Amino acid sequence: MKKNPRKMTTVMCTIALMLNFLLVTVPASVSAPDITHAQSSKDRYETVYNPVSIEAPFDYTFVWMSDTQYYSKRHPHIYRSMVDWITANKEKLSIPYVIHTGDIVNNWDSKEQWQHAEDTMNVLEDAEVPYGILAGNHDIELKNKDYTPFSTYFGQSQFEKQPHYGESYKDNRGHYDLLSMNGNDFIMIYMSWGITQEEIDWVNEVLEKHPDHMAFINLHQYLLPTGKRSRIGEDLFEQVVKPNENVAAILSGHYYGTAKKVDKIDDNGDGTPDRKVYQLLANYQGGPEGGQGYMRLLHVNQKENKIHVKTYSPFLDDFNYYDTGPHPGKDDFIMEIPLEP
Repeated sequence: MKKNPRKMTTVMCTIALMLNFLLVTVPASVSAPDITHAQSSKDRYETVYNPVSIEAPFDYTFVWMSDTQYYSKRHPHIYRSMVDWITANKEKLSIPYVIHTGDIVNNWDSKEQWQHAEDTMNVLEDAEVPYGILAGNHDIELKNKDYTPFSTYFGQSQFEKQPHYGESYKDNRGHYDLLSMNGNDFIMIYMSWGITQEEIDWVNEVLEKHPDHMAFINLHQYLLPTGKRSRIGEDLFEQVVKPNENVAAILSGHYYGTAKKVDKIDDNGDGTPDRKVYQLLANYQGGPEGGQGYMRLLHVNQKENKIHVKTYSPFLDDFNYYDTGPHPGKDDFIMEIPLEP
């Protein structure tokens, strides 16, 4: 039971007693974010989450977040800091699109958590920043494979009127978005938890219809923290990634930590690799406060044919979750992809 310092003033007769009371009753673990959260949302987000300066030149920036479940459950102010920063930097960083790879909430049957998530993602919608999203294993009732809460808050009806929205699979359990920026055409494909052959076939049909769009496949489960593919990841790699020449990247979360796997694929069978496929895992939920707002920034440099990947927390105003000394390249690296318009 917490003690109220105002009620204790009548018994604080000496400085010694006051100091003793503070030492005993004030928890050492109280952090700056907890204190600043007492400020009004307007003051806090306008004064802390300002546009930042990025050194590397780029044409536009995708933002990628994943596994926001603990934010929805315990730290909605951190979740809010992420989307507020995105909207504040929409013009400065030329942010055309945001990716979310699932586990939106921690408990699929918690209306409070879904409401936190919906209110947060609506910040992007209100600012006209398009985003794509999928259901992770925490977002569904696994026993009966019930996607009802996800469909209620992030179903097809939430997105179908958006100009970038392509097509829905089973009320947004899967979908794709079509984007064009500076002469680059992308197709962002999403598939939620519980992938079977039916879902794999649907993804292949979508890819075959859009062979001229560079494909990013966004999943909840694919790459392991070891850098190896999961079982379903292997199925997807063999049946989707290898046969479709326009697949450039696969983004996933689910497992704690980060990892990167790059495969060179020979599409025409002449013995020389024709493309690199970047398979990435990024999930910071295992850290303090559910990940402290770390998310990926994908800075696209068309002239260099590169995407500069950086990891940033608007909540802490800090780059790189992992120390770059012992972990070089975990949070900051380059993807080489043909991007010249």
